Parts: sequence; structure tokens; C-alpha cells
Amino acid sequence: MRRLDAVLLLAVSAFAVFIGAQVFHTSSARAAMHKKKTVVASAPTAQPVVHVGEQGPVDVGSDSSELSTTFVSSSQPAPVRDEADIRSRIAAVASGTYMSDMVADLNGMLVRWPDRPGQPLRVWVQSKADVPDYQSADAQTAQDAFADWQHSGFPLRFDFVLDSATADIRLIWTDRFPPEAGLRVGSTRRTSDQHGWIADAQILVAVHDSAGTVIPPAALGGIVKHEAGHALGLGHSRDEKTMMFPTEMVHDIAPADRNTLRLLYSIPPGPLK
Repeated sequence: MRRLDAVLLLAVSAFAVFIGAQVFHTSSARAAMHKKKTVVASAPTAQPVVHVGEQGPVDVGSDSSELSTTFVSSSQPAPVRDEADIRSRIAAVASGTYMSDMVADLNGMLVRWPDRPGQPLRVWVQSKADVPDYQSADAQTAQDAFADWQHSGFPLRFDFVLDSATADIRLIWTDRFPPEAGLRVGSTRRTSDQHGWIADAQILVAVHDSAGTVIPPAALGGIVKHEAGHALGLGHSRDEKTMMFPTEMVHDIAPADRNTLRLLYSIPPGPLK
């Protein structure tokens, strides 16, 4: 009997060890699975790129490097808005503009300069720059590019000033954009109040492309026209035949560009839901 008892005790002990091993293995697997799930769950999700400026959050729209708008509070009066009327005006000229593209590009927020009867937009173009291959003629090219928008029939005119401190829009030259900017050759920073009235704009234009090649005058003028369009309130177009197409395809302002700018200045700024 003692021998049988010993055999039975040994068998029971072995079975207990086997059960314990299975329990430990199952618990470990569950713990590992839980840990894996926890890691996945806690991984950060992709968020829209938002820059924070000295004056508040920046709505970067579709391209955080080429165009950004800083929104700040101001005492400017809020525009009188009738969204149904605004949409009706947009729909009436939809075939001749890219306003719908622009609204999408700007996340539904239209911005423009306030009406300024008798008061021009003051534009300062850097006339001297310590940038390799910069030519004094480049400043005149930039002024001509701005002036070309004047023929769009919108109710503002430009006054080119010599003092950057008094300017509403400033254009600064740079050698080239950093490698992480890709093929970028220009950028625009706008400041707008909570109602959508633009208060300030600054443009940066490169003298060289990303490969280090000097940008010829015709292309340089096209770059300035594109960035000046942003400084006036325009967003991007999906039509590659227009000046406000994200990638430079043309050097001349198209009828759709002028129509869109004219429409923008015929309606109040602000959000379109």
C-alpha cells in the first residue's frame, strides 16, 4: 500500500506541476497581450499641424510652410454677414472662379483686407539684400508683380513705401529655402483678426531654387504674384492654369484669379459652414 501511495502521490504531484505550468503560460500570454494592446492604445495619433505664434494659434490651412494665418483679437467691427446671400453670390459666378477650392483650402475661413476708401495698401519691397545673385532689378520685378493684381477690379490700390515699419505688406528676399521645405521658393504669413480682416502680411521669396539655380525674372515675377495673391486673401486653386495653383505652372494671372479676388472683396470675410 505504501508503494502504491507513493506512486499515486508522485502522479498527483506531476499533474499539479503540469496544471501550474499551463496556468502560468496562459497568464503570461494574457499579460503580454494586454501589454501589447496597452502600447498600441497609448501610441499618439496623428494630429493636424498647428503652429503657435507670438500672438496666438495659427491656422495653417493646407500647407503649413507656404501659407499660414495667425488670428488675433482686434477692435475692428464685425462685418454684417448673411451667409445665404454670400453663398448665393458665390454660386452666381461659380463657373468663373475657384472660390469653392479656396474655401476648402482655407478650412472654410475667408480672410481679406478691410475696405479702405481713399487709403491704399502700403507695400514694402526689400530693395537691398545681402543675398548671392540678388539684383536690384528684382525689386522692380516684385513691384510690377504686385501692380498686376491691381487690374483685377478689386477696390484697393497699392502704394509702394520706403519704410518697412509703415507697411501693411512686406516682401523680403532670401537665398533659398532649407532642404526640408522641398521645392518651395516662396511663403506668406498673414495676420488676421477674429472676424477675418487681414491686418498684416509678410512674404518671403527665394532668389535660388532648391537646386541652387538662380530663378529667372519671369519665374520670379510669377512667384511674387502667387504670394501676393495670398497676401491679399486668396487661397489655393485646383486649376493648374491659374496663378494660385499650389505648384507654379503659369507666370500670368488668369481670369479666374481676378474673378475670385473680385468676388472675395465683394463679400464679407468670416467662416463659411
